[in-house]
Amino acid sequence: MRILQPYFNIKFFGLVFLYGFLSYLCLTFAYELRFDFNVPDSYIENRNQIYVWFIFMQLAFLFALGQFETVLSQFRLPDLFRLFLALALQSLYCIFLWYIYNGQDVAPRSIIVTDLLLLFISIAGFRLFLRIYFGEGFFNWLSGRYSLKNVAIIGAGEVGSLVCSDILSKKNKLGIRPVLFFDDSEEKIGRLMHGIPIIDKISTLKNYIDRYVIEKVIIAFPSASAKKIRSVAQLAKSLNLEVDIVPALSDLVSGRATATQLRPVELEDLLGRKKVNLDQGSIKNLISKQRIMVTGAGGSIGKELVSQMLDYHPEQLLCLDQSEMAIFDLNFTVLNNSTDEGRISVKVLDITDEESLRHCFEIFKPTLIFHAAAHKHVNLMEDQPDEALRNNYFASVQLMRLSKEFLVDRFILISTDKAINPTSVMGVTKRMAELAMQKIQVDPENKTQFMAVRFGNVLGSSGSVITIFKEQIAQGGPVTVTDPEVTRFFMTISEAVSLVLESATKGTGGEIFVLDMGKAIKVLELARQLISLSGLKEGEDIDIEFTGLKPGEKLYEEVQHFDEVHMKTDHKQIFRFSAHGLIEDDLDRISSQLMTAMKSHDAKQIKETISRIIPEYNPYSID
Repeated sequence: MRILQPYFNIKFFGLVFLYGFLSYLCLTFAYELRFDFNVPDSYIENRNQIYVWFIFMQLAFLFALGQFETVLSQFRLPDLFRLFLALALQSLYCIFLWYIYNGQDVAPRSIIVTDLLLLFISIAGFRLFLRIYFGEGFFNWLSGRYSLKNVAIIGAGEVGSLVCSDILSKKNKLGIRPVLFFDDSEEKIGRLMHGIPIIDKISTLKNYIDRYVIEKVIIAFPSASAKKIRSVAQLAKSLNLEVDIVPALSDLVSGRATATQLRPVELEDLLGRKKVNLDQGSIKNLISKQRIMVTGAGGSIGKELVSQMLDYHPEQLLCLDQSEMAIFDLNFTVLNNSTDEGRISVKVLDITDEESLRHCFEIFKPTLIFHAAAHKHVNLMEDQPDEALRNNYFASVQLMRLSKEFLVDRFILISTDKAINPTSVMGVTKRMAELAMQKIQVDPENKTQFMAVRFGNVLGSSGSVITIFKEQIAQGGPVTVTDPEVTRFFMTISEAVSLVLESATKGTGGEIFVLDMGKAIKVLELARQLISLSGLKEGEDIDIEFTGLKPGEKLYEEVQHFDEVHMKTDHKQIFRFSAHGLIEDDLDRISSQLMTAMKSHDAKQIKETISRIIPEYNPYSID
């Protein structure tokens, strides 16, 4: 009953009447054509006798092949085929009856065939009209004018074919229409794909813009090198065209994205970061059936950690952050979409509050902790070394001691490349947290495996240079760069977090893992690429200004501390450092010295105290 119920509505009965009426007209006209519009009386009588059962049979076959349940305005080749099949089967059945009854009370064979063609053309024409009327717009179609943007698809491979097909089925919704393919393969040029010509090589794009009124290009080879994507994007931008790119091939294959979920070309596409290969089995063993606590869960790294770990279905997940808005955003963007909602809890909590943190340990009983909470902005912390110490060092030591007390299995400290031979307060406080981690690890009473993971800047994180550049470009500039020679290491957030999870499976206690961040990139070049991606020209539309290095900033970042021995792991993008520079003094005595200095609220005195504890700490100026 539930299957038949949708048919009993106005649309269904309207189609029954329409198709029945068209069947009546076509059968009548078929007789007229057969006898040159002078039908003998005997055939008129024959026609009148077969009207009812003939029309009823055609409606039955149309119904059987789903012609009453389709979306009328969506009419493509599969629908055309099913319509023809329904009418052809009915005609074959009537011809069969003609032979069985020797033509008695059955229409002549020529009339059956003529009726088939007439009714097929009538219904197909009706459906095609509806598609034009509700799709492109009837009057636009008549005049040849459309409100759709003409796009060229760069890449005529499988992804390009998928994109084109998807756009053709949704072009009015998307507001775009593919008109050309470009591809560098000589074998493909000159052929058609989905009726769209593969016109020429990519470098000839300029020659076809005016002729085909191209307004946008879609880059449809997501697995190509960053150099290739960069060259296409720059070519299109130089021609004042909009540029979109399809999602990553892995997202298309896995179903996380569709071909028409286009997005602008981002800096990540141009950096050429290689795909991260993970030992999914080891990560699953690490995460599943664990009670996991994530500090700083509302930040860029913490949020991605939570998102990726949800795929491995931990037993329980506790997300901590001192920012109410960060927790709200985490709930809204990540946790609300999770099927493990009952296993996830969030808490607004400042990890410097020992009493509240201890209560969390007593209630939640974590077995695995990812410590991502930290003050990370170099410039801000230079004027507030006491706050950097409180959050980056003291809170970390407190968290590690609680982990040791409550017998947490594994503790992963998220560190930074700025901890290497630090010149900033932010960097040195993270270095102190690393050394404290190693100090606690070698405590004879310790049962927890402590480890740290270092990496550089992540693209798109809050307060990152890329985010700042984008905001400056949106405001019309200028884009500010500290020094024309300054370089930084960059990773995507997803890549960094994936490697953090992989690193966590390899530690046995006391290690500092460093992620392969590739080659250092000039920040000036990043600024220029972002300006170009925004469709602007440096010096004409927007300027770049140099402001000079600020206190605590380095001209370049380093990958290895001077007293660390670099060792490979079984993952080519992860390295292990064996460090000998442990804090020799007692942590409690060090904490006492730092607390005394912090009470003065004198930045100079606090930095001097830190430099006595960490001799390699060499800020540009202590003032």
